[in-house]
Amino acid sequence: MATPLKATVQTVDGDSVTIKLEDGQTFRIPATACEGTPKSGLEVRVIAAVLGSEDAGRQSMAQHILNQLLGSKHA
Repeated sequence: MATPLKATVQTVDGDSVTIKLEDGQTFRIPATACEGTPKSGLEVRVIAAVLGSEDAGRQSMAQHILNQLLGSKHA
């Protein structure tokens, strides 16, 4: 299972979103590539999916989120 990277939305400039990873790297993506409405300061998760494995990537992200939710309820 792929582990999503933790990141933060740095800026939103029109149709472009700048994202900063925990290690300080930044990159820009189109706002249309974001699920939900990106806003400066929001925490996001990033997962890279190899062409043809997009469904597996979505399933991996869903499993990761489910594990976090179940873990937080038992904490």
